[in-house]
Amino acid sequence: MTLSLEPFAPLFGAFGSGAAVRPFVPPADVVVTDDDVTVTMDVPGFTRENLNIELIGEALTVSGERELPYQRKGEDDRVWQRIERAFGTFERVVQVPKGLDPERITASLTDGVLTLHVPRPESRKPRRIEITTGTTEAPAIEATTDRELAGVA
Repeated sequence: MTLSLEPFAPLFGAFGSGAAVRPFVPPADVVVTDDDVTVTMDVPGFTRENLNIELIGEALTVSGERELPYQRKGEDDRVWQRIERAFGTFERVVQVPKGLDPERITASLTDGVLTLHVPRPESRKPRRIEITTGTTEAPAIEATTDRELAGVA
């Protein structure tokens, strides 16, 4: 039986002994509402251990690394036909509104999709300050007359 790869040539391109590895840049969606900011990023093959998330000022940074699973030992040991998947380190920076609380950010990773939920802070509403007269009354001062001072009753 003879196997011909000719029909697959357009799919795989020309076979060769080397291939350039594309850098990995995960696509991301950023949705901003009045209540929160949600960032959804495709990170297939990542675990929580090889992702890092930081909020510094108004910059939300997601970084990580997807290692190349094929280690080239020597020119004669392995022939790379084609590498189409992207590998390497990445860093995505998303500008977010001012005043976000980093303690309230939540992150989840499900089926290769990273979702960051960033609630917006409560708006500072005007607050009416009530004026009180005080909670304790000062002792009353009794008035004395000149006659009482002179000892005349």
